[in-house]
Amino acid sequence: MTWLYFAISAYFLLALTGVVDKFLVSKVVRHPAAYAFYIGITGPISLLLAPFGLKMLSISDFYVAAIAGVCFVIGIYYYFTAVSLSSVSRILPIFGGLIPLFTLIFAYVGLHERLNSGQYWAFAFLVSGAILVAYKKEAGGLQGRALGYAALSAALMALTAVFSKHIFEVSNFVSGMVWTRMSFLPVALLFLLTPQNRRRIFNAPKQAKPRNIFIYYASRFSGNVAGFMQNYAVSLGSVTVVNALAGTQFMFLLGLTTFLSYYFPAVLKEEVTSHILVQKIAAILLISGGLVLLTV
Repeated sequence: MTWLYFAISAYFLLALTGVVDKFLVSKVVRHPAAYAFYIGITGPISLLLAPFGLKMLSISDFYVAAIAGVCFVIGIYYYFTAVSLSSVSRILPIFGGLIPLFTLIFAYVGLHERLNSGQYWAFAFLVSGAILVAYKKEAGGLQGRALGYAALSAALMALTAVFSKHIFEVSNFVSGMVWTRMSFLPVALLFLLTPQNRRRIFNAPKQAKPRNIFIYYASRFSGNVAGFMQNYAVSLGSVTVVNALAGTQFMFLLGLTTFLSYYFPAVLKEEVTSHILVQKIAAILLISGGLVLLTV
């Protein structure tokens, strides 16, 4: 069950990163293209892992790895496009619920991955808890375009996970991490083709205070470590179950935002009513039930 501990640790770091991003996204990176660009250019950093076991892939597997990286960067772009059209509160439950569902389908078809009955029940508990803990009712409803972009992003992220799992199986973890990320950079550079995107990308650092830039890159480092741990969990266990465990990220996120709202409201303020509290507790119970089913 080593993969379970790596997955949960990864989602804790992703929750920390999410809190920082929620604070900084409007101050440092304000456009989906800029966000995708600055994520994408970190891809070559994975070459630091090369001395620890990098292997060459067959031509067909190299293409699979490249497609995994392309799907990730484009998925990031469409996620933040959806958020720009709506809000994180509306998009996150859809995004968090659809990724495990798409992963279940893609892994079943592409990897012939099969879960036992206990894992299927755990999957249902974890995904239900993820949707419930992330859901927040807001006036205005969800735009059709935002819903479409969120669904497309979730499908792309699920494809990234399934293709990465394939590379881990035919090669090793280091090779999977390196080769899937080498296509990040070419995709990121494509965002520079239009003058409008170039202006948004290059103006982003100029519009931010030095302190915010430092915090932003610290957040990116934390996110990269989380990605490393999440992928390591995928390499060891079921890609379907690891993605379903994303509900623990929302649970950690709830705890962090509640703590900050109570003790540091100037940094981050979240509304906490009795209705919201009951909803979140119910979600935590569902997620906890899923974790119990995975460990028995």
